Amino acid sequence: MSYTIYADFCLAGRELDLLEEVYITISREGYFEKISDKAPKSSIYSVFEDCLVLPTFINAHTHVGDSFAKEKGYNHSIEEVVEPPNGLKHRLLADASEEELISGIRDACLEMLPTCTSTFIDFREGGLRGINLLSEATKDLPVKVIKLGRPTEEAVLEELIPVVDGVGLSSTNIYTDEELRQISEKCRKSNKIVAVHASETETERKVAREKYGFSDVKRAVTVLEADVLVHLTHADEDDIKLLKGRSVVCCPRANAYFGVGFPPVEELVKAGTNVCLGTDNVMANSLDLFREMEFLGKTLRCRNGKNALHSKKIIEMVTVNPADAFNLESGWIGEGRSADFAVMDLDAPNMRPVHNIYHSVVHRAKQENVKLVYINGRKAYEKESI
Repeated sequence: MSYTIYADFCLAGRELDLLEEVYITISREGYFEKISDKAPKSSIYSVFEDCLVLPTFINAHTHVGDSFAKEKGYNHSIEEVVEPPNGLKHRLLADASEEELISGIRDACLEMLPTCTSTFIDFREGGLRGINLLSEATKDLPVKVIKLGRPTEEAVLEELIPVVDGVGLSSTNIYTDEELRQISEKCRKSNKIVAVHASETETERKVAREKYGFSDVKRAVTVLEADVLVHLTHADEDDIKLLKGRSVVCCPRANAYFGVGFPPVEELVKAGTNVCLGTDNVMANSLDLFREMEFLGKTLRCRNGKNALHSKKIIEMVTVNPADAFNLESGWIGEGRSADFAVMDLDAPNMRPVHNIYHSVVHRAKQENVKLVYINGRKAYEKESI
């Protein structure tokens, strides 16, 4: 049967409009059925006073496979840690047992749920084995995963396409133009996502210019025709112009961890780019999008003061924007959308008094404020009472 909840506040619709005293009805199939300011005919419904109902978060870029190796790359450069095929991460992945990998991935998923995250997009290394391990680790968990595989000599693209949602390439620099075109064409024919890391480091851009005469961002857009580009830490003005109307994923905390810079988030937004947020490698960064939003929000205020990007725009980067980027049914609370939502306590000491809900969510909210998480209309997490 369908059911209804009442909340004092709700962020609703694509625009994340703030509604007060709202009744939300969820269908038996797990979709939002109705959002209203009037109580349903039935007097039986759940009441959440001093609470905010908001869409759950979508983590637009992760590598959950290295969750078993937390902080092992702390004293190394980014190239030493993640550069394929012999980076520290790749050596650790090769040596880890299936039990270690599965346990680490499950822990990553369990970390996400209390922090309001229902969906993550994972760039999965290891060819078919990597994808199969990810599927095995998440098969009985409520969290949703978009699997982006990576072709290898052992796992050609034709073998990956049937079992993935798309490809997640480490760089355009390791492929010829013809190889990039083939990857793009094969993915298009199967309606699969094409995503790629781009301009995460200055070295990556230098290699692209030396080998191909222009930036890796330009190759990703004009040759690979990528749907989603990740990082863009060192994208310049010309690159940003090319990205208008496309989707990108920025990972500010991971970039800071590796000391590679800060992405041009505000410039991307102003250029009409669909900007999303991700947390990147679990071995280097927590999966908490509350912390990601706060870090981004405060860094932008440090750079631009009162003219910094509004907090509402930052919340869009973990809800509406990634839903658009990856064609998901979740992302905002609206009729016909997947009922992925959370109930947040606004009366907690760290939150009250709330003068602006958008700013409070970005700059103050944390795991302890999340009372409930629903995925597909079903309870996926409930905070334990003290």
